[in-house]
This record gives sequence, C-alpha cells and structure tokens, in this order.
Amino acid sequence: MNDLKRDRIKERLETKMELFEKVEKLRQKANVSYEEAKEALDKANGDLLDAMIMLEKEGKTEAPKTESYSTDYESSKKYPAVIDECHNKKKSEKESINDWWITKKIKELWKKGNENFLIIERNEETVLNIPVWVFILILLLAWHVSLVVVIVSLFLGCHYRFEGKADLEKVNNAARAVEDAATTVKEEFTKNNE
Repeated sequence: MNDLKRDRIKERLETKMELFEKVEKLRQKANVSYEEAKEALDKANGDLLDAMIMLEKEGKTEAPKTESYSTDYESSKKYPAVIDECHNKKKSEKESINDWWITKKIKELWKKGNENFLIIERNEETVLNIPVWVFILILLLAWHVSLVVVIVSLFLGCHYRFEGKADLEKVNNAARAVEDAATTVKEEFTKNNE
C-alpha cells in the first residue's frame, strides 16, 4: 500500500507541476497575473490555446499583432523604386564620364594652355604675349596663314619663346633651333644676292 500511495502522490505532483508550468507559460505569453492565468486554464480544461483565446476575449491581453507580406515592391519600404534606381544609375554613368581618359587630358591641356604663354620678341621688345591655347587655336583654324607669318617673322628677326609653369626648356630649344635655321638661310640668301 505504501507504493500505491507513493505513486498517487507522484502523479498528483506531476499534475500540479504540469499545471504550474502551463500557468507560468500562459502568464508570460499573455502578460497577466498568476491568478488570472490559473483561472483561464481551469475554465479551458488545461488547454493553453483556449485559455489564451479566452483571455483575449475578456480583454485581459492584447491580440497578437498581425503582419502581412507582399510580393508587390511598391508597398515595401525595403526596396527602392525601379525608377529611382535607374535614375541613380544614369547619374553615376554621367559622373563616370568625367573620369574618362580623354576628358582628363582635355582638362589638363586647358590648364596648361592657361598657365603658359607664347612670347614673340623683336629687337628685345615684346611684340606679342598670348596664352598657349590661343596660339594652338590660331594654328588649328588658320594653319596655312600662321605658318607663313611665322616664317616671315623669323626672317624679320623675331624670336619665339615660351614661359609659364611647365618645363618648357625642350620647346624653347626647338624654337631656337628653328630661329638658327632661319638665320642661316637668311645669311646665305643675303650672301648669294650680293
């Protein structure tokens, strides 16, 4: 009889522990007092789900918040609109144009053309002082006229030199070599006509 009594006590204890665990779980989930959770479980014959529904109906706990999901990208704040994405892509493509090699070279040439000057002198007096980009523009637009003017001016004793921020020693050496060649031709021409 002793074993039978012990088994019944054990069974009641297990039932009480099971009930206590359910009450504790319901109390935590529903955010109610121990007494409210126990009363709801008693009314629901120990069923946790029914006890939770009962508490919600009585207004003792809030109903779970519902969430909805959609495949519609416009209703979701997580994904940018396709139009915005395309606009940003075009904008970044335009910005990358500025990184092109040719664009960089043109900017560099423009800067150097404004920092450096062509100086034409005759009898140690400055006849003309222009930015290099103006000289290049004249060469491009009227190369045949400017070539004749340069040759004639060399025969008339004009000296060409470049000044500015860039290292222009090689260019000035080339200009002196052309001047020397023009002077030599001029001297030979004068000797032959005398």
